[in-house]
Amino acid sequence: MQTGQGLLRGRVAVVTGSSRGLGFAMAELLGAEGAAVVLASRSAADAEAAAARLRAEGITASGLRCDTAELADVESLRDEALRLGGLDIWVNNAGVSGVYGPTASTPVDDFTRVVRTNILGTFHGSRVALPVMLGQGHGDLVNLYGQGDGGPVPLQNAYASSKRWVRQFTETLRRETRGTGVRVHGMNPGLVETDLLRHTRSQSGYEKRLSALQVVVGLWGQDPEAAAKPLLGLVTSDAAAYRDLTPTRLLSRGARSVLAGRLRRSHRMPLDITVVEPER
Repeated sequence: MQTGQGLLRGRVAVVTGSSRGLGFAMAELLGAEGAAVVLASRSAADAEAAAARLRAEGITASGLRCDTAELADVESLRDEALRLGGLDIWVNNAGVSGVYGPTASTPVDDFTRVVRTNILGTFHGSRVALPVMLGQGHGDLVNLYGQGDGGPVPLQNAYASSKRWVRQFTETLRRETRGTGVRVHGMNPGLVETDLLRHTRSQSGYEKRLSALQVVVGLWGQDPEAAAKPLLGLVTSDAAAYRDLTPTRLLSRGARSVLAGRLRRSHRMPLDITVVEPER
C-alpha cells in the first residue's frame, strides 16, 4: 500500500481481528496515514507476522495475541497502545460467522462462540477504550456492522442477530457520548472476500443452498482493501456512520461487476463448506 498524506500522524490505533483480511487492510490503511497500529489475533504468531509486514512498510506496529471474549486480553491491547503513545482510534473488527441452518438445530457451542466474539468482544473493546477516550476528551471508536444489522436473516440467526445487537449497542453509545469529544461510529463494509466467507459451516442438508453465495459475492463482493477505505473517512471527518448497502448502491455495484465480467472469471471465490450434524 502506498503511503498516504499523513492524516493520522501522531495517532495510535487498535484493530482487533487484524492478522489478515479486512482487519489487516484497515490496520494497513491507518498505518499508511501515519498512525502507530496495534494488531490482534487469537494466534500470537499470526499477530506478530502481520505486524512485521506493516513494519516492513515503515509503519510502527505491534502484534498481540488476543481473545476478545477475555477482558484481560483486550486490556493488554489498550496497554500496548498507551505504551506507543496514546489511544486515538479503536476498531472492534474481530468477528466469526455461525453455522448455516435453522436455529432449532443449531449447535449450542457454535451459537455461544458467535455471541462471545461478536457481542462480548465488541462490548469488551468498547468498555476498555471508552474510559481512556472520555478521560482525554477525544477518540474514535468504530464497531463493525454486518448482514442482519438491519433485520432478520433466516438460517443465519446467530451471526445476523449479533450484528443487529452491535448496531443497537453502537447507536446507544453514540447517544451516551454526545458532546464529550468522543465519536462512536458504525461501519458496514458489505460483502468482503475473506476467509470468513470462503470457509463456511453448514448444518447437514442445507449446504447446497450455499452454492448461490459464489454468485452473490461475484456481484457484490469487494476485496479487503476496497472495503477498508471508508474507515479513513470516518476517523478524519464528522461522519457518524458509513453504510454502503442501500438498494441503489447494491444494484449499481452489481451492474458494474457484470459489465466487468466478474461472474465469468474462472477464479471465482471457492467455497470450503464444512458440514456439521444438527443438534436435536
